[in-house]
Amino acid sequence: MPRIILLAPLWVCAVFWPSAAPAAAECKDMKQFLRDETAGAEKYVDMFTFRRDHRGDSVLIFVKDSVEKGRLPKRWLFLHREAETTTRFCVAGRGEEIGHNEESRTSDAAANFGPPGSGLPRCATSTAKTRAADLLHDWAVRESGKSIVLATASPVTPGFQFVIGDDQNWIIIEDENERPQKSCYLDRGTDVFMRFNITVLNP
Repeated sequence: MPRIILLAPLWVCAVFWPSAAPAAAECKDMKQFLRDETAGAEKYVDMFTFRRDHRGDSVLIFVKDSVEKGRLPKRWLFLHREAETTTRFCVAGRGEEIGHNEESRTSDAAANFGPPGSGLPRCATSTAKTRAADLLHDWAVRESGKSIVLATASPVTPGFQFVIGDDQNWIIIEDENERPQKSCYLDRGTDVFMRFNITVLNP
């Protein structure tokens, strides 16, 4: 598979993990989401589509007001397909805190995680000594090899870590907001389709 080359500006900002209940689900066609998100001054989007068998059920969107190098996205939106038989997507999370980690650490001692039925734990809970988000992060980086980690957070929805390997292997981690903080394996696959600086023409 081709090597991932990021064409968007690199950004780094603080990521916080506030406690709040998830927002009610909001579902629309992807075209409608893009029209709505780019209707104002913030009219550019970067899209990361996490695919399996060329089908993308999870989409991360960064909304921007400029394509100028070094300018941060204004907000993020993470969508998941409502059902396999539909074209509608639902909001899994949204917010304004975004982090980009180029120096992903790895640990041979990191625990293993997996989906239900795998025989592995799906989630970890933070303790006084260890953050659950770090445990899942370390495992995902070890699984993916050389990778980048895009991290998002929000006061009203869960945050997410998107671990993308150089060979396009990907793992998505959900970082919940409640205390004690819990992080969980969400999904993984082998194909990421990326589009940058998309402009949507609104009527």
